[in-house]
Amino acid sequence: MCEIECFGNYHRKCEHYVKMYESGNKTDCGSPSCALSQAHKHRPGPGQRTCTCVRIPRECRRVLSLIHDRCDACTRAAWATLERESSRVW
Repeated sequence: MCEIECFGNYHRKCEHYVKMYESGNKTDCGSPSCALSQAHKHRPGPGQRTCTCVRIPRECRRVLSLIHDRCDACTRAAWATLERESSRVW
């Protein structure tokens, strides 16, 4: 599977990686069964008109910042749970 390089922040408390941007660097896997590769061989299956090869690249993740707190989505979910359980609006 081909790779694209992306940069983002890693949040240690929730162990989530939040992608910020892609660098544009792509690595070709050279596989004939990968639709994004230069070596792709278009082989539709029997009775199919479209190619069933994988079209999603794998992310090569680079960490810009190591953050010792939860990501924004996990923080919002935690506050929503707290509001639901306590019936208070913070």
